[in-house]
Amino acid sequence: MKYILLFLIIISGLFAYNYHGCTLAPDNLHGWVVCLDTILIRHTTDGGTTWQPQQNLPDTVYRFFDVTCIDQYRAWTCGILGQILHTENGGLDWYMQIIGLSKYATRIEFIDQDYGWAACGDGTVALTTNGGYYWDYFGIPPYNMEFYGVSFVNQWDGWMVAGYPDSMLNGQGWIFRSTDGGLNWDSLYRSSAYEDFFDVHFFNQLDGIVVGGDENDYSPIIIKTTDGGFTWNPISTPGNSYYLRAIDFVGNEGWAVGRFGTIIHTTNSGNSWAFQTSIATNTLFDVDFSDNLHGIACGQGIILYTTDGGQSWIQTGIEEQQNTEVETTNLSVYPNPAREITNIRFGIGHSAKSIELKIYDVSGRLVRSFNLASDFLSLASTISWDGTDDSGYRVTQGIYFVKLETPEQTKTEKIILMK
Repeated sequence: MKYILLFLIIISGLFAYNYHGCTLAPDNLHGWVVCLDTILIRHTTDGGTTWQPQQNLPDTVYRFFDVTCIDQYRAWTCGILGQILHTENGGLDWYMQIIGLSKYATRIEFIDQDYGWAACGDGTVALTTNGGYYWDYFGIPPYNMEFYGVSFVNQWDGWMVAGYPDSMLNGQGWIFRSTDGGLNWDSLYRSSAYEDFFDVHFFNQLDGIVVGGDENDYSPIIIKTTDGGFTWNPISTPGNSYYLRAIDFVGNEGWAVGRFGTIIHTTNSGNSWAFQTSIATNTLFDVDFSDNLHGIACGQGIILYTTDGGQSWIQTGIEEQQNTEVETTNLSVYPNPAREITNIRFGIGHSAKSIELKIYDVSGRLVRSFNLASDFLSLASTISWDGTDDSGYRVTQGIYFVKLETPEQTKTEKIILMK
């Protein structure tokens, strides 16, 4: 998990906010998104078209993983150090319910105004029966799992899923079940491959869906059960979808989101899935629908909303920062993701004595540099990168950043290398 957190910290400095959790109230209008790379909660009153930051957060608040609500007034967030915040007046005021559940709480769910659960790191689950005024929490052997998804169909029957993103450990995906409201948990399934499970949804006590991904090739994983989780069957996914991070259903209709802007859709309880067009290119971390038409999704630097069930997704007009400077430098990367060679296309639109093009890994280490002079370049030029470092060695698959620097401006783009 330390690699994921390092990755999030680095990209937060290069790109816009990392919107990691979202929720839309049953009225289709009110909702919240929360950030993992900064202390920020945004609120909408028009179904996701516009968003405003919320004030009056506790002084001890930390960054957020997830948010959920039961109506337009009552919502809960969870985040770093296992903190849980709550509002009862639509976000005008937030107060701390508990902190210290675990190193982090990643997913929170309420089935009504009283019963709620939080999936946490270090094999921990938290539960409340009174709206969060008191939280109890338990460790689940072997205590080293990182729980990322939780689903309850009533106050007794629930499931949680676990994984270890970017650890490349064999057998890291787990599925657990509780029949006593979360006091005790039984292991139902453990993956035998490099697989992570990130979210889970159960329709009833027998039928459920788990989503995740394979760390070898970023392929998506969907598995389904019809016997409460004792046996699981793989479900085919569209060919242009990737590693899934979240899932949400309204009746038998559902949506799942993930890496590289993936959004897929089902109308038959997850038995078959179709690709939905997405304008996102970075990872989408969460999705939530209030009915079959109205939904929101969020990810790295982007919030999307739809009013037609996902046939069209619209990016909200959040202005992350004021910049009155006219940008004359541009940078793009294609194909991206890339398996062999990626082309880096750039233009400076002005004369410059020096131009530097550098490629960094997620730790910030320089792996490749190109020193250029504008005297020998056209206004739009292309350099091909074959995935090697300055010593000629092939770099490993993963996330890299290409940075174009001139004396006047700097541009950065993300590159995803695959095997």
